[in-house]
Amino acid sequence: MGVMQFIIQKFAYFFFVTMNISGAEAVVAASSPWIGQGESACLVRPFVDLATESEFHLFMTSGFSTISGSVLGAYIALGVPAQNLVTSSVMSIPASIAISKLRIPELDEPVTRGRVIVDRGAEDKDSRPENALHAFSKGATFGLIVAGQILANILTVLALVYTVNGLLTWIGKGFGIHQLTLELILGYVFYPVTFFMGVPRPEILAVSKLLALKFYANEFVAYNQLQTYVAQGPQLSPRAYTIASYALCGFSNLGQCLVLTFGV
Repeated sequence: MGVMQFIIQKFAYFFFVTMNISGAEAVVAASSPWIGQGESACLVRPFVDLATESEFHLFMTSGFSTISGSVLGAYIALGVPAQNLVTSSVMSIPASIAISKLRIPELDEPVTRGRVIVDRGAEDKDSRPENALHAFSKGATFGLIVAGQILANILTVLALVYTVNGLLTWIGKGFGIHQLTLELILGYVFYPVTFFMGVPRPEILAVSKLLALKFYANEFVAYNQLQTYVAQGPQLSPRAYTIASYALCGFSNLGQCLVLTFGV
């Protein structure tokens, strides 16, 4: 029906004007926190093949730094404060645009420079839905394909991670290390990042291990662990908990990286 496209187009226009980016970039960045990383790119489907390197980089960056509405509901159901999740996701839109353009500035002339266009998927008359029910059916079929690809890749990555963890634990026991896992190793890798985020010093390792868990597994697993900390007692101060709930909000995990890399 085009209702969602209309709303997103108006929301994207704000970033289009204030951040001086192309129309395609504005649409993807503005829609990522609401409909998800893969679906947001579908709104500019006709322009993906014509996108510049800088535009591609922004598509990926904005998608990794935000979450979709369905995932937002799942995290809230876990007990994560809704205001933290919504604020983090919305703040990530201009932040991801700035970071992306600092890393790969726009040196070419984008096709959608100066205009905001949202694809309704109906340019081809033969593929245009005949009515609302037909549109629902097509959307459900497309969603099933996308969700199936993501699920398969995530399961594969998690299986590989747990295999590596089992191997590391077996090797560690030979050297007297009984908790040698990717979570521990990457926890020390993320230690400086956690320190600069302002986490209180006694809690830096705990939060950095959550970031590691988010990276090599996914955010859902990390948020589960965060809520486990809360249920087991005051293991994290309110400041550390708030910073962790913000830092874990996003799609930047290994499985998602592989999905998008091979998808693109």
